Amino acid sequence: MTKTPKINKEKPTKKCSECKRVLSLINFYNNNNPMSDGKSPLCKKCINEMIDYSDIKTVHSALRAMDLPFLIDLWEDSSNRIGKTFGNYLRQINSLPNYRGMTWEDSVFEKKSIENSEISVSAPTQPAVVVTPDLIEKWGNYPPDEIILFEKKYQQLKVNYPERTAMHIEALQIYVRYRVKEELATQKGQSKEAESWGKLAKDAAVAAKINPSQLSKSDLSDGLDSFSQLTRNVEQAIDVIEILPQFKERPQDKVDFTIWCYVNYVRDLKGLPPAEYKDIFAFYDQRKKEYESNIDGEDNVFL
Repeated sequence: MTKTPKINKEKPTKKCSECKRVLSLINFYNNNNPMSDGKSPLCKKCINEMIDYSDIKTVHSALRAMDLPFLIDLWEDSSNRIGKTFGNYLRQINSLPNYRGMTWEDSVFEKKSIENSEISVSAPTQPAVVVTPDLIEKWGNYPPDEIILFEKKYQQLKVNYPERTAMHIEALQIYVRYRVKEELATQKGQSKEAESWGKLAKDAAVAAKINPSQLSKSDLSDGLDSFSQLTRNVEQAIDVIEILPQFKERPQDKVDFTIWCYVNYVRDLKGLPPAEYKDIFAFYDQRKKEYESNIDGEDNVFL
């Protein structure tokens, strides 16, 4: 029986629009732009040679050549990840559905508020929110601006909400979705939709136990059911109450007294008059402030 000869299939290739070399497709970055063939017009080598991370304009040039957008918030997020920033950026641009179909014309070079941007929201007291795969998994396949509003509302509410179980978290997420939808509908003047979303939000609030009337004494006090418990927690806090005068003006234990005696012993050897304890404490307090002003939080021995 005659064997069928094997047919050598040639690997698909592409010509780089910059260096004009014909290369296999593995040498080209993926490109999710619907106007492309799925690969960037420039090969990886040419693109990487174009980029100088100290000059953001070179990044702009590379993305312009690929007809992909430059999004400032996404770029900053990519720079904080492990690996090459440009590669991280392209992976997110090409994989996240909210960036699908965007071109260079859709670039955002400055952080903008929600009224002017579909990608990020900037607030005076909060960092910009970037729509990442984790946020999409958390909130679902909603428009980017809604996901951002969901997350901002969630972060505001969770401070005073007991996220003790997965059910607590899920209940809060459901409420947040409905509440944001109600606010958006109200903003657009869609009163009927706002009313419907509002009812759903109200029911979700009851289920999530967000209404103040449903909060127990333990919820409101974060588990502190008595004054003695509150007192113990206050005593464990750092610098909650300013140090009282009697602690500054006279020693309170053997250690304080020993330090006071040692200081005055040294002063006596030098022919100096004895120091009052409040002066020693003032010296200590000043040195402590100088120390804390020059030490990062994690290395601060007083924290």
